[in-house]
Amino acid sequence: MRRTISYFLTLLLTPALALLCSSAAYCESTTVVNLKQISDGLVVIVNSGQKSLENISFGCNQENNSIIVDLPVNSDPATIDNLLKSPLVAKDGASLVLLSREKLKRITITPRLKLYCSGVRQVNQFQRYVTYFYPAGHEFKLQSATVKGFNFDENNPRPQLSGSINLTFNEPLGTVDLGDLIKTVENRLTLRLNPRAFINQELIATIFPANNLQVSVAPTDSAGEHMLTFKTINGAEISKITAKAVKSPNSSDLRIDMTLSVSLYDTGRKFYDAGDARKAITYLTAAKSEPSLALVARMSIGTIFWNEDNHAEASKVFKELIELDRRWEFPEARYYAAKASYLANHRLSFEQSGMLKEYLRRCDRTNYATCSDARELSEQVNEPALKVTIASKPELKKLVARLADPKQNYNEVQKNIFHYWATWCPLCLEEIPKIMQYAVAHPNIDIHIIAKHDQQKVIFNTLIKSGAIRRKNIFYYIDTKDDIMLRQMVPLILANKEPVTPLPISVFLQREVPFYLTDKLNWSEAEISRIWQMKYRE
Repeated sequence: MRRTISYFLTLLLTPALALLCSSAAYCESTTVVNLKQISDGLVVIVNSGQKSLENISFGCNQENNSIIVDLPVNSDPATIDNLLKSPLVAKDGASLVLLSREKLKRITITPRLKLYCSGVRQVNQFQRYVTYFYPAGHEFKLQSATVKGFNFDENNPRPQLSGSINLTFNEPLGTVDLGDLIKTVENRLTLRLNPRAFINQELIATIFPANNLQVSVAPTDSAGEHMLTFKTINGAEISKITAKAVKSPNSSDLRIDMTLSVSLYDTGRKFYDAGDARKAITYLTAAKSEPSLALVARMSIGTIFWNEDNHAEASKVFKELIELDRRWEFPEARYYAAKASYLANHRLSFEQSGMLKEYLRRCDRTNYATCSDARELSEQVNEPALKVTIASKPELKKLVARLADPKQNYNEVQKNIFHYWATWCPLCLEEIPKIMQYAVAHPNIDIHIIAKHDQQKVIFNTLIKSGAIRRKNIFYYIDTKDDIMLRQMVPLILANKEPVTPLPISVFLQREVPFYLTDKLNWSEAEISRIWQMKYRE
C-alpha cells in the first residue's frame, strides 16, 4: 500500500517540479528595458536575469534619432508594451525585430527628445543591471544678443570696469549644464555653445563693436566655440578679463558677467608713441594708483614733461618718484629732478643739491647713463667744496674778534649759532641735514659747525655723507683734543662749570655773548624762532 502511494506521489510531483524549474529558468533569462530622464539626457536601464551580459549591446542612430538595444531571444515580450506607454518615447516609437542568426531580438526606441549619439557613454554595468547614457535635449534658438555696461571715461580712466553679454533663447534653459560654457585666458573669452543644442549662433558676431569696445570674434568651429578677443575700449588696452555665467532654470536669458582689466600704463605709452602727450599723461597718472606701477608710471610722466620742456612739472614728478624709490630702482631720476629744477629755477635747493651729490657718489661705483651729465650739472651749479678749519688759539681769537666787530652785523644785531657734534654721534648726524636747510633759508644767521676732535678725513667724509654744503653763512671747524672751542662758548652759560649737556650741543649767541644752550633740536622755524625771541624782540 505504501509503495502504491509513493508511486502516485512521484507521478504527480514530477511534472510540477519540471514546471517549476522551467519557470525558474524563464525568470533567470527574462530581460526588461526601461527609459529614464536625467538632467543630462536619457538613461537606458536593462534589468537582466542573464548570467552574462556580453550578448546585450547598445547603439544610437543620429539620423533616425533612435536608441538600439540587442537582447537575448527569450527577453520579456512585454518590454515593447511598457516602452510604448513611457512618456519619454515618441508615439509608436518602440519596435522589435528578430535577428535569427545571432539569436537576438533588436529593440528600436525613438525618444521624444533629440539624441546626440556622439555623447553616448556607459554609466555602469553589473550582472543584472546595465545603464547607458544618451545626451538628449531641446534645440535652443538664440534670438537676441546684447552688450550692457562697460562704461569707460577716457578723461578719468580706471583700471577695471564691468559689464555683461546677454543672450536670450526661444525657451527656458531649464537644467541645461553650462559648466563648460565659458573659459577665459588673459584678454580672450571662449564661449562654447554646443552646435547640436544651440542654433543661430551667428548672432554673437554681430553684437560688437558696442560701447566703444573693439572685440574680434573668431568664426564658429565644429565644436561650437566662439573666441572673443577683447582688444581695446575707447582706445585703452585690455589686458585681462574674468567672466561668470548666470542663468535661472525658468528663464530663457543667459547673462555672462564680465570684468575687464585695463592696462593703463601700456595705454599711456601707446598714446605717447602716437604723439598724444595729453592722453598719455592722463593714463599714466591713473596708473600711479596701482602699487606695481607707482614708480615706473612716475618715471614715464616725468620723462614726457622733460621731453616737452615743462621742467617745473618734470621736477615735481621726479621728486614724487624719488620719495617712493627707497631701493634706488630708478637712480637716474635724481639727476633729472636736479636738472629740471635747475632749468626751472636757476638754482638747486638744499635737498636737490644733496641728492645730486649722492647720485655722483653712486656713479663712482655704477656707471649710469647720465653720470657725465650729472658731473657737468654739478660744475655748472658751481658749489664750492667744503672748507674745514682746524681750531687753534689764534683762529679762536680771530673768531671772537669777528663776532664782536659791529661791522659784521647783518641784521641790526648779529645772530650766531655754534653747533657741536661728533662723527660717532648718531643724533648729531640726523641734525646736520636739518641745519643745512635752516642755513639756506636764513642767510643772515651765521652757523658754526664744530666737530669734536677726530681725523680730518673722517670728519670731512662724514659731513659729505650727511649732506653738508658750503654757504657764505656756514663755517666748519675741527676742535682740538682739549675742546678749546667748546670750552670757550659753553662755560659762559654754565657759570664756568664743565658742560654736562651731551652731544649734540647748540649754543645761540648775540654777537660774541652766548645766551642759550640746548641739546637735540628739530630745527623747525617755530622752534628756532622761540629761542631767538628769548633774547630779541622780533
